[in-house]
Amino acid sequence: MRTTPGHVPGVGVNAGSATPRRSLSGRIWRYRTADERAVAAVVRATGTSDGLARLLVGRGIAPDQANTWLGPVGMPRLPGVSSVLDLDHAAALLADAVTQRRRIGILGDYDVDGAASTAQLVRYLRAAGVTTITHVPDRIAEGYGPSAAAIDRFRAAGTELVVTVDCGITAFASLQYAAERCLPVVVVDHHVAEAELPAAAAIVNPNRSDDTSGLGMLTSSGLTWLLISRLHRELGHRGVRDALLPEPESFLDLAALGTVCDLAPLTGANRDLVRRGLEILARGGNPGLRAIAAAARLEEPPQASHFSFVYGPRINAAGRVGDPALGLRILETDDPEEADHVAGLLEGLNRRRQSLEAQAYDEAVTQAEALGADAGPAVIVVGEGWHPGVIGIVASRLVNRFQQPAVVCVRERDQLRGSARSLADIDIGTPVIRARRAGLLEKGGGHPMAAGFTGSSGRAGELVAFLKDELAQARQPDSDERALLLDGILAVSGANVALGTELERAGPFGVGNPWPCFTFPRVFPVQARIVGSGHVSCLLADETRGRVKAIAFRSEGTPVGNALLRGRPLDVAGQVQISTWRGQRRAEVHIQDVAKCHG
Repeated sequence: MRTTPGHVPGVGVNAGSATPRRSLSGRIWRYRTADERAVAAVVRATGTSDGLARLLVGRGIAPDQANTWLGPVGMPRLPGVSSVLDLDHAAALLADAVTQRRRIGILGDYDVDGAASTAQLVRYLRAAGVTTITHVPDRIAEGYGPSAAAIDRFRAAGTELVVTVDCGITAFASLQYAAERCLPVVVVDHHVAEAELPAAAAIVNPNRSDDTSGLGMLTSSGLTWLLISRLHRELGHRGVRDALLPEPESFLDLAALGTVCDLAPLTGANRDLVRRGLEILARGGNPGLRAIAAAARLEEPPQASHFSFVYGPRINAAGRVGDPALGLRILETDDPEEADHVAGLLEGLNRRRQSLEAQAYDEAVTQAEALGADAGPAVIVVGEGWHPGVIGIVASRLVNRFQQPAVVCVRERDQLRGSARSLADIDIGTPVIRARRAGLLEKGGGHPMAAGFTGSSGRAGELVAFLKDELAQARQPDSDERALLLDGILAVSGANVALGTELERAGPFGVGNPWPCFTFPRVFPVQARIVGSGHVSCLLADETRGRVKAIAFRSEGTPVGNALLRGRPLDVAGQVQISTWRGQRRAEVHIQDVAKCHG
């Protein structure tokens, strides 16, 4: 249905408009549907507009859930938390260490989820008067997860308990090494566990096969926040009433950061966690996040996309191309001057990361396009000279470009390093784990959306064939992962601040709850030009004489970017988002795809 300016568009469309069609990039456009009775029930229950009700129903929000979805932000609802195996035991072990003033070692992964998890623990334990020894493995020199050398460093520093966060669930040899030296280890990890578990004092992971909590969607930063909440309660039960102990809620901005950056679905408990975390950040939040925002000249109120596109890339840059400890350092400090200094360092590292990424991406795209129809069920490329720290980002960009799972490998003499990313409905972690079990990899693990591995470069061909076979079997024959789901049809004049503001009530948006996307029929791209790092900017104009600023990110050289630059009329699929510039809010369209004019 067409909508008038200023009204939230309905997701229902007439039968002709709803016919699936293929865009210039090869994606199928489909419209979400909404049951009319459910829409009416949501309107009655919430008093919201018909259009917003349609948006919710089209995304599977039932009438009895709508008030909670749109209602005030509260503490995350985690009905299965009491069933998380080893959570209370891990909290008790930490409480013992706190009350007995033992040194605690914390080993966190080098990505955002790992840094956000480690920082939460450091900040809480520091307030509790505990000395913490932290270690972030170097991506290239040490690889992923705990090692025997890291265990030795902790022992030499006098630690009596080690916590691994966002890693450890497959570190069998290293944790056995620690156990043999009587150093207890608590594992807090969300990556897929095997049937056999490593030797650890406690393993907090809802993705272990014997866990029935139903909280497998949480990232390690979410699990760490749960652990701190349980530790806080346990210390209270033991009579520890230190006024300096922070409320666990104060760390929800860090938990939200890791949740979004690790591509967790923003539904259920994760959505609650991120909504509350954004509120914490809006009130000031973590000093390091404030410093990053200032260095990046971010003026807008916090939203989930800022985690993905502002905070995350800068924190990740440390682990990718610089000192991996910098990402943790900026999140754990309370010193504004130190935070500003580290934020400046991260800005420089991020620029270097962008340069290295651009080189690897261009070469990977050339290789992928040369494969053509031979690519099979996934885009798998193998290169030389690519920086290992950027191959994960390159894989993500290949997924966006080709709408297929992507695996990016780099040869380093006789070693092969790889990073994989996937679409929401295709598990990439399990095939990588199976490849390791089959002896094709030395190390490998992950979760449905992302995985990483190392192996022998001499077996690259076998690995590629194995992964393609696994992914071919994983596909559902009748699924179309390339489909772009649309929420309605909108005139250009309807893309305004009022619309964007009401749409935000259905957020935060991200994986599992994507930004509402609308068709703008028969629009003219005016003043189209390439800006920044391969983006295409333009004005969209239609027959109503409406105009709105629009941008298609990283579309230079793609069917979308090429079509916009030609300036001919198109049907455009885009998201209406609000940007802030010098205190002024304005609407703009983020173009997702384009198609020939319908009819």
